Amino acid sequence: MVRSPIARVRSFIRRFGELEREVAAVRGSVGDLHHAVSEVRGSVEGLIQQHSAALEARLDAGIRRVNDSANYAARRAPLTRRRIRVLFLVHHIEAWDSSDALVRALREEADFEVVVASIPRRFRGMAELGQEEAVHAGLEERGVAHIRITLADDRDRLSLVRAVDPDIIFRQSQWDADVPEAFSTENLRFARLCLVPYETINIVQNMPMDGVTNSAVDTEFHRAAWMVFCASELNRQVAERDGMRGGAQFVVTGHPKADHLRSVEPRWPIVHEGRRPRARVVWSAHHTILDDWTNFGVFHLVADDMLEWARSAPDVDFVFMQHPALPPVLNDPASPLTPDQAAEFRAAWDALPNTAVLAGGDYGPVLAASDLMIVDGLSMLVEYQFMGKPLIHIERPGHRPFNEIGEIVMRGAHTVPGVASARRLAEDFFDGAPDPLEQVQRETITRLFGDEPSVSRIVAALRDALVSELAR
Repeated sequence: MVRSPIARVRSFIRRFGELEREVAAVRGSVGDLHHAVSEVRGSVEGLIQQHSAALEARLDAGIRRVNDSANYAARRAPLTRRRIRVLFLVHHIEAWDSSDALVRALREEADFEVVVASIPRRFRGMAELGQEEAVHAGLEERGVAHIRITLADDRDRLSLVRAVDPDIIFRQSQWDADVPEAFSTENLRFARLCLVPYETINIVQNMPMDGVTNSAVDTEFHRAAWMVFCASELNRQVAERDGMRGGAQFVVTGHPKADHLRSVEPRWPIVHEGRRPRARVVWSAHHTILDDWTNFGVFHLVADDMLEWARSAPDVDFVFMQHPALPPVLNDPASPLTPDQAAEFRAAWDALPNTAVLAGGDYGPVLAASDLMIVDGLSMLVEYQFMGKPLIHIERPGHRPFNEIGEIVMRGAHTVPGVASARRLAEDFFDGAPDPLEQVQRETITRLFGDEPSVSRIVAALRDALVSELAR
């Protein structure tokens, strides 16, 4: 029977309604599926976030294990070259006196080949790595042939060092934070690491660090080192006591800077036509003006008083010798002096006819030409005693304690609380009073550094260690 048009329309409407209901049901299922997928995605993302740090740590640990294995294999490979290749990485040009004589001596030896490289640095207060240009200029000024590592990428920096293919690497300090990551202890383990400390001898109980009780003898770099060359048996005993390796890598040789200070020719940077000043004073300022390290620096406390002393004593010359890390520290937000205040001081200091600033150069000649030093710390408390002249220490309350070596060193220094008392004592010496501590200083220097030159002992120690390795 033929259905009427009305019946067909009604059937179509009914089927359309059923289809709409089916579509709605499908939409509902799709919505449920979207919701389920969202829940699953959220759970997965949560798991990823929860475990990503652990996964990254495991990945980093795996990479370190691979690097350690590769570096260990490279380090244990037999020496096959006729000449041992030695690389000196230089970031601290102000401490070059600790390396200069050794580099020159090794370059005279037929069985050594020396490469010196200038690299960037980052001292506290510096926003980023930099100042390679100053290091390069300092090496050029001293006539030291070198290559420049100016590459911006750490992978490229390390690749270049690996291309040099050194058997031995000297880095200037134990502080990884001061140099590019490419030259960290971990990345340099493929070679035999050596250290001539930039300071002649450590005299304070350094702040403890994570896993390190004495950073003068037991940082990661010390632990990885093939040899650390130290000034005296007292140093080695401290390393034996405080070092994880019991001081096994420490070799007593004396210190190249001690050799330099003993033989340096005097040279004063301030020239007065036709006359010599009544006295020549070196004012040494350490960088530790904050409250989170050794806390010896008093620049922020005495700058105005020292400026007034220089103004009121035109017949006395003053050379301001700041630690190279002091200017960057003044940019630190925690600095007690602002950069503007420091700039105002420098402008006023530079305007006087009897003042100068020494930064970046060889300071030994200035020490030799001076009559007296005003100092807060730290290395100069040792190094100026090579001069056998009055050493006046302005002490900052609350500084880190001296260690046993520091207690010996401080017997040769006159300790005062401020500039006024330092000035009164200095005036006595200007008027010709003898320094009662002069003989004490001589005895201290002999006890801490011995009388033999250090460089020949370092070269001999290197050669003996290499011969021993070849024999094994």
